[in-house]
Amino acid sequence: MAVNLRRLLPLQQMRASRRALASYLTLDGGRTLILAAIAFALMSLLTLAQTGRSATLGQELADLEVQRAVLLRERGDLSLQLAEAQAFRGIADRAAADGLRPATRDQLRYIDLSDADPTPIPLVTP
Repeated sequence: MAVNLRRLLPLQQMRASRRALASYLTLDGGRTLILAAIAFALMSLLTLAQTGRSATLGQELADLEVQRAVLLRERGDLSLQLAEAQAFRGIADRAAADGLRPATRDQLRYIDLSDADPTPIPLVTP
């Protein structure tokens, strides 16, 4: 590129710089091929990132489903244990093992609340 030594007016300088810029940005075959290769590489990276993310989410989903199955099985076991613990026969057997025995009729006290005042009595006064 030749060096222009004479001074140009501002308008002429702008025109000259526009021409130089236009020729600089013109894409020939090699530049077009490089630009296409870069665009292809970026799209490939994006596709790989999305594939990796979806694989990770799929694995997390599978792990959560396994955990859900384990928790449902554990919930069933705990429900069965609760039902067995609340069964009257089991409670009576545990009480007898601890040395407790059923109350007799003379140990029972009944209170008649039919004429009682239904308003609650506060336990702690403010």
